This record gives sequence, C-alpha cells and structure tokens, in this order.
Amino acid sequence: MTVVAHTSLHAFPSQRAAQEVAIDVAARQVVRAGREVPLTRLEFDLLLFLARHPRRVFTRDHLLRSVWGYAIAGPRTVDVHIRRLRGKLVTPVVRTIYGVGYRLEDEAPITLVADEAA
Repeated sequence: MTVVAHTSLHAFPSQRAAQEVAIDVAARQVVRAGREVPLTRLEFDLLLFLARHPRRVFTRDHLLRSVWGYAIAGPRTVDVHIRRLRGKLVTPVVRTIYGVGYRLEDEAPITLVADEAA
C-alpha cells in the first residue's frame, strides 16, 4: 500500500522527481532521487514519525519520548539528529518552528510505502 504524505505543488515535475523522498517502512529504507540514503536507526525513526504526523509541531521533549523512547537525553540530541537528517536528505523536509520544535515541511515531497502485512 502506498500513501503519499505530501507533494510539492510549486516544483516542475522533473524537479519534484529529483527531490522526492520515498520511505519504505517494511524495509526501513529511504530513497531520494533513485538512490538509497543511509540513515541511522534514530534518523529513520525520526523521519518516519514526522512523516506520519504531517502539519503537527512537536517539541524536542515530545520527540525524545516518542522516537527515542525516553526523555533522559538532552534536548539538543534532537537538534543534532535533525541537522544530520537534513544534511543527508538535501531536500527540505523538516521545518524548525522557533521556540517550539519541529514539524514536517508543508510541501515535503515524501511518499510512505507501507508494509503490505500491516
């Protein structure tokens, strides 16, 4: 089953294809522009969490509890993982909401490929 979370309405089709990010949930694989993007377990989980909750802002503490499973680590841990995720994906997918936290970009070109067995 394929679920399209967001598509960019402002990019030309060729630009959109070059920026599109596909998240294969079952294979825990992320592909951008036809190439696999090597992500750590936490980077993948963070991207997937944001993709599954579009247009919702999450505080660092909420992300620590929801993605990491605990809130013991410092909130800057989330910042570091967001920065690394942005660097690896190149395509803008995460927006900083200053003074609050993070959310998925409104027009993030992300496609979720869900597990057929789920």
